Amino acid sequence: MDRIKPLDSVISAPEQQKSLTLAANDRAPGKARSFTREALTEWRAEDLLDQAVLIVSELTTNAERHGGTPNVDLSLPPRLDGEPIEEITLTVALQAGVMRIEVEDNSPEPPVPQMVPLCSTSGRGLHLVSAAADAWASWPKQDGRGKRVIALVRRPESPFTS
Repeated sequence: MDRIKPLDSVISAPEQQKSLTLAANDRAPGKARSFTREALTEWRAEDLLDQAVLIVSELTTNAERHGGTPNVDLSLPPRLDGEPIEEITLTVALQAGVMRIEVEDNSPEPPVPQMVPLCSTSGRGLHLVSAAADAWASWPKQDGRGKRVIALVRRPESPFTS
């Protein structure tokens, strides 16, 4: 978490920012990946696509699987306004060559990297985030209802110098 503070301050007032709120279901990761690709293409930041899409996919999948409100009956119908009870909010931002990926969910439990057997087919998401991001951390949301997971990625340096 100490590594995230200097990078996070760079992106306090981003040049570019977009958010998307998703129903917390198995379609959320795919929609989040598409949204991220579209944003980075629009911002002409395609050099960040591979890392960003991987991170978004893993964090959104974690939010969908583990980010639900504690003690909520998932068989309940949607709210009166038609919105689902469980939501995930993805925000992507770009400032001074640093991309911020932020995923909010309804669980107050912080994400914890798992030690999984080699034959396991899941459980490595946060290890992938650690490998792809320059830094990542999570904090409780200000209202105390859930958490925010933030990953930061610096744009690669150009191999050409002037």
